[in-house]
Amino acid sequence: MIKDQASKLRDLSKIKRLTDEHLHPVRRLAVTSGKGGVGKSNLSLNLGLAWQKLGRRTLLVDADTNLANIDILLGITPKYTLADAILRGAFIADVLVDGPEGLRILPAGSGVVEMVGLDDLVQDRLVRGLEELEKSRDLVLLDTGAGIHEGVVELAGGCDEVIFVTTPEPTAITDAYAAIKVISSRNAAIKPYLLVNQARSSEESEEVSRKICLVVENYLAIHLEPLGFLPLDPHVPQAVARQTPFLLAYPRCPASLNLMMIARRLLKLPPSNSGGTLFRQLFFRSRTHEPAGRTK
Repeated sequence: MIKDQASKLRDLSKIKRLTDEHLHPVRRLAVTSGKGGVGKSNLSLNLGLAWQKLGRRTLLVDADTNLANIDILLGITPKYTLADAILRGAFIADVLVDGPEGLRILPAGSGVVEMVGLDDLVQDRLVRGLEELEKSRDLVLLDTGAGIHEGVVELAGGCDEVIFVTTPEPTAITDAYAAIKVISSRNAAIKPYLLVNQARSSEESEEVSRKICLVVENYLAIHLEPLGFLPLDPHVPQAVARQTPFLLAYPRCPASLNLMMIARRLLKLPPSNSGGTLFRQLFFRSRTHEPAGRTK
């Protein structure tokens, strides 16, 4: 009976969702990496701020279930996370945090993964609340964890576009390839991008991009779009120490200038929109998947 009611709720709202999506398409991008320590969360935060500066209403979801860092980078302590909405009945609106430049931040914490195990009615209610957030935004940016464990693959695979972040270090490059392989096998429709962080020069970045894109093309038959690079810039760790995004603390530094170029380029690239909303795709699609990591 409960499952029938949940099914009817989804059917009744489907036409409205399709109409809303047609009138106001939302781009959904994940930022992920094969290993930690490559600057993924810092990039996510500053990219969201760059889009806000460019007039795009952005929702940043801090979905790193192990090492959520967006709050630390901003020097804030969220009162609630998505886990509070799921497990303790907090309202989604109360979970949202107002960041700089009008950026909206959703501290997801471990709640994103825990949603998959909820019963249909509770899960549907929460997803509809999250869908309302999407409808008021132009872009949804998901900062996932690092690596290829199931939670990261589910989150990144639920997006339309994925930015894979690496540094020039060999271990980061190898792990980036593994992440591209596993996440693309989970969702063949995603549009993958590559961003090289902490490059010592444009030549180094171009060489790293060329090698990864060539291997991905030859062995996975996937076109990986290089976005460019962020330089190894001393202003970035200085901004982290100040708990202020480098785009705001040092808007004319090399990292900020390159990031604004990348943000503009992403907006010009055609989106890959698979329909539905990120949260509905993720939490109702995830039941049908085998665990990640089984790809040969």
